[in-house]
Amino acid sequence: MSKLPLMTRELDDVIAWRAGRTVTAAEFIFQARWLADRLRREDQVINLCQDRHTFSLAFAAAILAQTTTLLPANRLPDTVDALVNRYPGCLILSDQAIDGLHHPMLDPGMALDQSGRAEQVPEPDESLLAAVVFTSGSTGPSSAVEKPWRTLHDSSLINAAEYGPQERAHVLATVPPQHMWGLETSVLLPWFGPAIIASAQPFFAADIIALLDQLPRPRALVSTPIHLRNLAESGFDIPTIDRIYSATAPLGAKLAGELERQTSARVTEVYGCSEAGCLAHRRAARDEPWQLFKAFSLLEDHGQFRVHAEHLPEDVTLLDHLDVLDDGRFRLAGRHGDLVNIAGKRASLAELTQRLLDISGVTDGVIFQPPENDEGRVTRLAALVVAPQLSERQIRQALSRRIDPAFMPRPLRRVPALPRAESGKLPHQSLVHFYQQVCEPAR
Repeated sequence: MSKLPLMTRELDDVIAWRAGRTVTAAEFIFQARWLADRLRREDQVINLCQDRHTFSLAFAAAILAQTTTLLPANRLPDTVDALVNRYPGCLILSDQAIDGLHHPMLDPGMALDQSGRAEQVPEPDESLLAAVVFTSGSTGPSSAVEKPWRTLHDSSLINAAEYGPQERAHVLATVPPQHMWGLETSVLLPWFGPAIIASAQPFFAADIIALLDQLPRPRALVSTPIHLRNLAESGFDIPTIDRIYSATAPLGAKLAGELERQTSARVTEVYGCSEAGCLAHRRAARDEPWQLFKAFSLLEDHGQFRVHAEHLPEDVTLLDHLDVLDDGRFRLAGRHGDLVNIAGKRASLAELTQRLLDISGVTDGVIFQPPENDEGRVTRLAALVVAPQLSERQIRQALSRRIDPAFMPRPLRRVPALPRAESGKLPHQSLVHFYQQVCEPAR
C-alpha cells in the first residue's frame, strides 16, 4: 500500500505559534504520536477543538492512528447529536466543555504537556479516509464529503504552490478549522508550505488587530468577507499585512481595494468548494477573472462544468455558472438556483447582494428568494440588512440607484445581525427560519 508523508517540512522548521512560543515540526509530531496512542481503538472521532493548534494535533493524531476525523458544520449540540447517531461509538475530541452536549469527550490538550521531538516524519497510507467534511448548508441540506489522505496531501501541495504565503510568514486565521477553507489554509498549509500558523481564532476587529500586532512580519490573514468588512469598517488603525486571503463568499472589488489601501496587503480571493477544495484565485481589488490552478481542468457538459484533477477521487460538478474566456480564465455568472427571472429579466442573487453590500453604512446583508407561500406561489425577493445608521427608506433609495426595479426586495428589513455560521457562511435553513421570524409576521 502506497504511503505519503504527514508533512513536507523539515523537523526543525517552525510550523506554529501558540501562547507566545514557537512549535517545531519535530515537537508537533512527537505530541501527535503520543496522542495517537490513545486513539487506537477509535473508528471515527469528532474534532470540536477551538484552539487551532490543539485541533491540528488532534487531526494529525487521528491520521497516525488510522482513524477518520468527522468535521461537522458547527458545534451545536443538535448537530453533534445527529453525527453521533449516524456514527455510533465515535469519540468526541474537544478542548472546551460544550453546554448541552453530554457525550463522552477527550481533551487533546493533554498532549501539549508532553515534551520531546520526533526523529522522522511519519507516512500514513494514502488511501486512509482521513476526514469526512460536512458542508455548511449554505445552498441546501448539509452533505458529507469524504477526504482520503492522498487528496488532502496533494491538494495541500497544490495550494502551497499556487497561493501559499511568503517564506516564514506568520498566518492568522479567523475561520474555524472544521470548515474546509479553514482546514486547508490554517491546518494543512503549514504542514506543506513555509507558513507558521497562530493558534487563535479571533472574530472581532479589535481582537484581529491585537493578534496581528503580536505576530512578526511577514504576516498573512486568512479570513472571509464578513470578517474583512468588519475589519475595514472598524475605524481602528490596522497594522501592515503582507497578504490577505478570502473565501467562502464573494468579495467585492470595492472592499478588497479598501483593505489593500488600509493594510498595504495584496488581497487574494480563492474560489473552491468542499468537494474539490481550493481550485482558482484572483486579485480581488481588480475584479479580475479567476485563474484556475494548474492541477485542475474544466470539463463542460451542456452548460454545466465539472472539475477534474488527478488527486480527486472523482470529477466534481460545480454549482456555479461559468463564463470561460479564451485564455482559460473564467468569470462566475451566478450559482445554479441563484439566478432569478422576474418580469422577463434575469439577475444573480449574489450580484444583487453585492450591490446591497456596496451601500455605505451597510455592514452585512443578503437578498434572497423566500420559500413559496401557502398557495404554492413564489413571493418577491426579500432582503435582510444590517445597517445601524440607516433607515429602511434610506437603504431602499440607495438600492434603487443600483438595481432594476423588478428586483427591488419586498420586504426589506433591518436586523441586528444575520444568523451566520462561524465560517461566515449563511446556512440556507437558518436564513429561512430567521426570515420567517422577522419578516413573515409583519407582511
